[in-house]
Amino acid sequence: MQELSTYMSGNLRADTIVDKGVFGARFYDPEGVIIATEFYKGHSEAYAEDAAENYVFGIKKIGV
Repeated sequence: MQELSTYMSGNLRADTIVDKGVFGARFYDPEGVIIATEFYKGHSEAYAEDAAENYVFGIKKIGV
């Protein structure tokens, strides 16, 4: 698995990742603990980037 980029806003963070050609995102809680990893089979890197951005901007909710 390879980390591609990191998105941050306030105390939220998300990383885009790729594993065996499948893009995804890893999401962190405000304390920096990983709370979820999602893979988006059949979708582009831009799709994973959008998910990461939506999380750090409060649009995408994880674990609610």
